[in-house]
Amino acid sequence: MILRSLQFIVLIVICVAPVWAQDTAFVPGGATAWDAEWQQIAGPKCLEMRGAWEGGSSACTPEDHGNWLADVTHWRTERRIRIGYSDFRYDLPALKWTQSSFIQPQMMVQDRFLYDPVAHRYTVNRYVDDTVKRFGGIDAVLVWPTYPNMGIDNRNQHDMIRCMPGGVAGVRQMVADFHKRGVRVLFPMMMWDQGTRDPGKPWPDAIASLMADIGADGINGDTQDGVPREFSEAADKVNHPLAFEPEHGPHDEGVAYNLLTWGEYKFQFVPAVDRFKWLETRHMVNISDRWNRDKNDDLQFAFFNGGGWESWANIWGIWNGITPRDAEATRRMATIERAFAPFLSSAGWEPFYPTSSYGVFASRWPLNKTTLWTMVTETNTTLTTSRRRMEHVISIFITV
Repeated sequence: MILRSLQFIVLIVICVAPVWAQDTAFVPGGATAWDAEWQQIAGPKCLEMRGAWEGGSSACTPEDHGNWLADVTHWRTERRIRIGYSDFRYDLPALKWTQSSFIQPQMMVQDRFLYDPVAHRYTVNRYVDDTVKRFGGIDAVLVWPTYPNMGIDNRNQHDMIRCMPGGVAGVRQMVADFHKRGVRVLFPMMMWDQGTRDPGKPWPDAIASLMADIGADGINGDTQDGVPREFSEAADKVNHPLAFEPEHGPHDEGVAYNLLTWGEYKFQFVPAVDRFKWLETRHMVNISDRWNRDKNDDLQFAFFNGGGWESWANIWGIWNGITPRDAEATRRMATIERAFAPFLSSAGWEPFYPTSSYGVFASRWPLNKTTLWTMVTETNTTLTTSRRRMEHVISIFITV
């Protein structure tokens, strides 16, 4: 089987022995030889050694991968112990949606596809239909009513929501209309909003109360390196759990109560493993690279990590639209991820599963008796798989 210009591959294997045996024992002595670089985990060094691929053999041996996987698994176990990690929020029925929320745009409330100023009504179906037509639809939407307008008067971030057409009742109906289309709704929080009208109560309580009133599902923590625990606790007190999404990713402790991350990462030839997704494989990361015109790196990083993408085109009034090519890649990637979402939260995830082709990077996702592989490549490569290896494989190949 030969594919050219390969971009996205999914392999599903049912009840077969692994091609390579893995030894994932901990590094002797209890110390890890590796540590994360902030939000990203580098793969095995041998992946960067192009010359080692000559002759059709893999640059990384199964032993190389086994040692790397053992090391990063040890690091994860140690980190969870040190931070006293508890995963109970990932099991809450009200927040399960986060584990399959792959495509999420940030949307300005002034978007003409959202509101008809002549009929004076929200046009949610028009907005969602447009995303379906262009790139396959969305799973959540971050509704942005605040800056660049906030600061022109003394209205605070919540006053900006209350001043939307129809007031609180109108916004509540708009959120309900999104829910009818299967789309979750988030609003932003700005903890630097200090010079406007005082909300009259602590911000955690103010946010929890208003979000419960309008039926919103989550909060984006603008500029925050983790939304503090008291915000999720305040939401629980009003019996309306919220999913929190810090812009720069939570600190490690915050993974327990920040179930989403707005991911802004550095891309390179060899994709990196998302630190927070590795700490908790049910954590959802939506990659955001707002000014980038070519979305290939964003989509490949998301696909390799079993994560999502921020399909943001209207950047505070500046249009950076999705090209037809990237839109079709988004449609295909999201369709695959939605279909196999439970696999992409597998606790047995193995990034950088060994491959025999230069520039092809694979993640292995086992679940019960079935295994899923997601693969990406940065090269215009020819992928050849032997009939013997593929005889028990059901495969879906996506080429764009």
